[in-house]
Amino acid sequence: MSKPEPNDTIAAGPDGLVAVLLAGGKGTRLGPLTRTEAKPAVPFAEGRLIVDFAMHNAYRSNISSMLVCTQWHPATLVAHLECNWRAGFSQGLVYRDGNRLAAPDGYRGTAHAVACNAPELEAAGTRELLVLAGDHVYDMDYRKMIAAHRAVGLPVTVAALPVPRSDASGFGVFETEGPCHARRFLEKPAEPPAMYGDPDRALISMGIYVFDWLWLRNVLGCDRPDDPNRPLDFGHDVLPAAVTRGEVSVYCFMEPATGPAPYWRDVGTLSALEHTRADFSAETRPFDLPVFPVVAGKPDERLMSPAR
Repeated sequence: MSKPEPNDTIAAGPDGLVAVLLAGGKGTRLGPLTRTEAKPAVPFAEGRLIVDFAMHNAYRSNISSMLVCTQWHPATLVAHLECNWRAGFSQGLVYRDGNRLAAPDGYRGTAHAVACNAPELEAAGTRELLVLAGDHVYDMDYRKMIAAHRAVGLPVTVAALPVPRSDASGFGVFETEGPCHARRFLEKPAEPPAMYGDPDRALISMGIYVFDWLWLRNVLGCDRPDDPNRPLDFGHDVLPAAVTRGEVSVYCFMEPATGPAPYWRDVGTLSALEHTRADFSAETRPFDLPVFPVVAGKPDERLMSPAR
């Protein structure tokens, strides 16, 4: 397996924010497409890879520094990000491979990946951490979620999408007190609870988090690297416990609050990827494809990825 060398450093933005992109997944449900390729590096359309949606969202949200956690066949992914996105992150775009940082087993979960990079995040001056997944198709301005996190004042904010209750059983679902305070988090419930103010829909987790860094580093046991009880996964370990303690705010990704839910797709299966690609091949797309940052005087070169 090709292992990219760690390069450069990151520094938190003026507001203390750093983004972490979780991009090391095998994507076994995508079959041959991920046999020798990381799931976020699977082609989507017109020279874009799946990962470009999260990258474009971060770039247009003025996120200036990002740490990318890689693991499964990262060479194509790293080459694509270097060619097309490095210019958009003035405070650094770096890659940290689990096979190097967490040998011999690599990153053992989403929370473990962040914990393994805690010293670098600490050195960067991180005060808040935006955690993103690299394998979803959606168009989102993270600044609104970050502002909501700061306004509510809880240490964790999770983005959630309203979906018909009949479709929610395959996801992690929030039950809230009022519009945003998480009361319960249920993993794939047979009877999903209704969202606040709408009996026909439920709020599913999008796997996008904003954390207060001091709170998170304590929860992850970053000062206890040999503790066998350290949490490994955000969805299974960190989030349910935090909800139980009343520490989680839910950011409903919907505008206006009573309108239709925005377009969001988990493209983790061949069928889901095929249907989502078809949506973007239609005469009217759900939204525009991601646009790469422009290098001064060479806009066309930004569209030429070494990945494909």
